[in-house]
Amino acid sequence: MVQRNKEQEQEVLNWIFEVLGEPVPKGDYEEILKNGVILCKLANKMTPGSVKKIQERGTNFQLMENVQRFQAFMKKYGVPEEEIFQTADLFERRNIPQVTLSLYSLARLTQKHPEWNGPSLGPKMAEKNERTFTEEQLRAHQGELNLQMGYNKGASQAGHGGFGNTPEWLKSCEFKDPEFVQCSTTSVQGLFDQLSKGIDGLEGIETTDPMRIDRIRILQGEGPVSVNASLSKIKVTGFAQTKVVQNQVSNKDYSWITSVKLPKLRMEGNYHMNGRILVIPLNGRGKCFFEPSNMDIKFYTKTKLYAKHGHTFYNVTSCKVQFTMKGLKLRMENLFDGVKALEDSTNEYLNQNWRPVSEALKPIISKTIEDILLDLMQKIFHQIPGDFFITDLPKPDQLN
Repeated sequence: MVQRNKEQEQEVLNWIFEVLGEPVPKGDYEEILKNGVILCKLANKMTPGSVKKIQERGTNFQLMENVQRFQAFMKKYGVPEEEIFQTADLFERRNIPQVTLSLYSLARLTQKHPEWNGPSLGPKMAEKNERTFTEEQLRAHQGELNLQMGYNKGASQAGHGGFGNTPEWLKSCEFKDPEFVQCSTTSVQGLFDQLSKGIDGLEGIETTDPMRIDRIRILQGEGPVSVNASLSKIKVTGFAQTKVVQNQVSNKDYSWITSVKLPKLRMEGNYHMNGRILVIPLNGRGKCFFEPSNMDIKFYTKTKLYAKHGHTFYNVTSCKVQFTMKGLKLRMENLFDGVKALEDSTNEYLNQNWRPVSEALKPIISKTIEDILLDLMQKIFHQIPGDFFITDLPKPDQLN
C-alpha cells in the first residue's frame, strides 16, 4: 500500500476548509473527515443542495451514510469511479492515501466546472504530473479484501461488522450452538440493560426509562370495559428493571417468543375517556396513572429479514403480548366534571377491586405495551443489524 503523505493531507484539509470558509480544526486528518459531516458540507458548498441530509451524530451506520452520500456526489461531479475511495478506506482507515487521492481528483475537477470560483488544489489539468499521482496510487486499494460500502465494485461484505465492531454489551449467538436459547436470552438482557441507559446515536430513542409517548388511542367495546379513550403525553417508567427469563428465536421464520419479568411499570400522562369499567360509568379528562406490578410478560414478535448495507436486518412486523400481574394501582383525576367526592370514591373502589379491574383493563394495558414494544423494536432493528445478534442468519445474498 502507498505510504501516507502528511503534506498532501494538510493541503487537502487547507483546501476543504478554505472552501467552507472555516478554520482548519485540530486533530488527526482521518478523524476530521471520518464521520462524513465535513465532506457533505464540502459537497453542498461545491454544488448547493447536492446532499439533502447530513447526519451530524448517530450510530456508525448513520455516519457511514454521510460518507456514501459524498461518494455519490463525487461520482456525479465527475470523479472517475476507480478513483473514488471506498467507505472502509476512510471509516476503518483501510487506505487513507486513497482518500487523499480522491479528494485531489475532486479538487482538480473544479477546473472543468465553469461555475466554480473557489480555491484550487494541485496542478492544472492541462499539466502532466505523474510524480504525485501514480498508477500504483490509483490502484493501491485493489487486490485487498476491503469492507466496501457505496461504490464497492462488487466485493463482499459478508461476515464483517462494517459499521464498527459488535458493541461490547451485545452478545452474538449462533443457531447451531446447543446453548443458543441461553445465549439469546443473555443477548436480549444486554439490549434491555443498555437501552435503559441509552445507546449513543440510536436515532429516535434516547432511553427506555423513562420513555415518552405522544399518544395512544384505545377503542374497546366488548366485555366489562366499554370505552373510547386516549392517553397523551405519556411517561413510562420501569423498563430498566426488566429481567429476561427466556428468548426463543425460530430458525424457520425468525419470529421470537420472549418471556420477561417486570417488577413495576408506571404509565402516567393525560387521559380522555368516555365509557365504563365494570359497572362504573367513567367520563372525564385530566391527569392519570396506571401502575401494574409484578408482571410476567410474554411477547410474540413477527419479523421478516431484509438486506441493507451488506448486513441482514430484521423488519419487525408485529408484536403481541400476554401478561399476568399481581397488583395494580391507578388514579384518574377530574372524573365526573370534577365532583371531588365522587372522583375519590370511584378511584378508591377501582383500587380495592384491582383484580377484576386489571382483567377488565387488560386490553388497554396490552395495547399500550404492544404499541411501546413495536415502536421500540422497529426503531432498534432498523438501525442495528440482526446479524449482530445472530451471526448465522441468512446472508444478504441468500435473501429473496
